[in-house]
Amino acid sequence: MYKLFGKITDPNIESIINSKLNFDNLNKDQIYDIHVDFYNSDLEEDMLNVDVSYEIKRVHYLFIKKIRTMFENNQIKINEFYLMGTIVDMKENEINISILKSKGDSKKNVVWPCKEIFLFEDQKNKLDALLFSNQISEEDYESNLEFLKDELNIYENDEEHKYIN
Repeated sequence: MYKLFGKITDPNIESIINSKLNFDNLNKDQIYDIHVDFYNSDLEEDMLNVDVSYEIKRVHYLFIKKIRTMFENNQIKINEFYLMGTIVDMKENEINISILKSKGDSKKNVVWPCKEIFLFEDQKNKLDALLFSNQISEEDYESNLEFLKDELNIYENDEEHKYIN
């Protein structure tokens, strides 16, 4: 994993990444997947507010395009590109890039501007399945849901709290 500091919107993000990565160490015959976690400053103010916190923006796809182009210019093939925003366990303006051997065979871009909502939805689906199959009670479901929200630092106002299902 490569750790660097900058914003995905920086006009010189390519040079920041280029200074950290050594393309000569990558096998040009291998196909790779890229996983990028970035500090998403949109989440700082109102975490999971309905306004902007977890919407996919044009800048996310522009960043992916820049990085894909940088790799292509170095004759490195990329299949899957995962871009995940968060503010938990990252410093401000931190970007972590992992380059892994690809297990897939198709090109795709996956953007999750808010890692916390991704994790929340996945775990909530598991809790929903347990509730619907009567493996946990409604009280256990609600307490696990609250615990999950606390664990992921998901904040909500009192009015939204009334509508938890």
